[in-house]
Amino acid sequence: MEYVWFAFSALLVILAGNRLTGYGDTLAVHTKLGHGLVGGILIAGVTSLPELASSISAAAIGAPDIAFGNVYGSNAFNLMILAIVDLLQGKGSLLQIVRDSHILTAMFGILLTGFSVLAIWMTPYGILQFTVGWVSSNSLILLALYIFSVFIMIRYEEKTKTQLETDPDQFVMDEESPELEMQTIHMPQAILKRAIIGFVVTGGVIVIAGIMLALNADIIARNTGLGQTFVGTMLVAGATSLPELVAAIAAIRIGAYDMAVGNVLGSNVFNILILVATDVAYSGGSVYQVVSTQHLITAITAMILSSIAVIGLFYRSKRTILMLGWDSVAILIGYVTMMYALFKTSI
Repeated sequence: MEYVWFAFSALLVILAGNRLTGYGDTLAVHTKLGHGLVGGILIAGVTSLPELASSISAAAIGAPDIAFGNVYGSNAFNLMILAIVDLLQGKGSLLQIVRDSHILTAMFGILLTGFSVLAIWMTPYGILQFTVGWVSSNSLILLALYIFSVFIMIRYEEKTKTQLETDPDQFVMDEESPELEMQTIHMPQAILKRAIIGFVVTGGVIVIAGIMLALNADIIARNTGLGQTFVGTMLVAGATSLPELVAAIAAIRIGAYDMAVGNVLGSNVFNILILVATDVAYSGGSVYQVVSTQHLITAITAMILSSIAVIGLFYRSKRTILMLGWDSVAILIGYVTMMYALFKTSI
């Protein structure tokens, strides 16, 4: 029965995540935020709600390895999304046609992931480790790094004064039609209100579905004997990353390539913040003290895949292999290798 509930929860995540992305796009169009900030921060945070809900609930029921596996696995899976959308967009390498400002987001993802890896590695030795209540000092540092990252990304967008895409004027004024003019004035406000309400409602659906995912994944982990790390990294992470996949595919279909890449890389930054929430939700002391070092395989792989994306954004090669950019091929190979290594160390 847990498999049925898991599949049902995953379906809810897909449907709600797709709707949330649409509402986020509406907020970008009808507010001053624009697609630059909405795609890289707001939509990224929205599509990461399943990871947040699943990891918090997993930590609360005493399954921190599912929580960490979910975060790191989602980050690795998100980077594979770049290869998937690269294939779908069909114009050579995806990373050579998007803005190089994504390099900043990718580097912050590497920075935050790298520090979390050090936290897992050093905590058992008591290096730079103390607690505030039951929350680790490492979580406080991660929180500070995340706030710094968001601040710098926002400042960068303001500095360049550019957006991820140009928004077409959806409401054309007609001087001969006062009725159309009134509709033009009031329609954006109605759309914005509906988007905000929809954002909140579907966000709640994702939170509930995320909790169901974590609870049933914990049961599956115990029944299959594969362990919480493997199930969290592969099963839960794959399911909770579906909103990012749906959002990226939808963005590619409308030609919003920068929004697709910004959503993926921005989600990877936000996901590391989830480790802080996991530490708060886990009441058994510092969560970095109890999680498996097996997570280092996934975390370091995510850093390597992010580095490949950064190189692709810098080098901007037009060469393709089977319609994919070389960077996308390298990301696919790296992800498959990680899955094999994780499976071998789980059995």
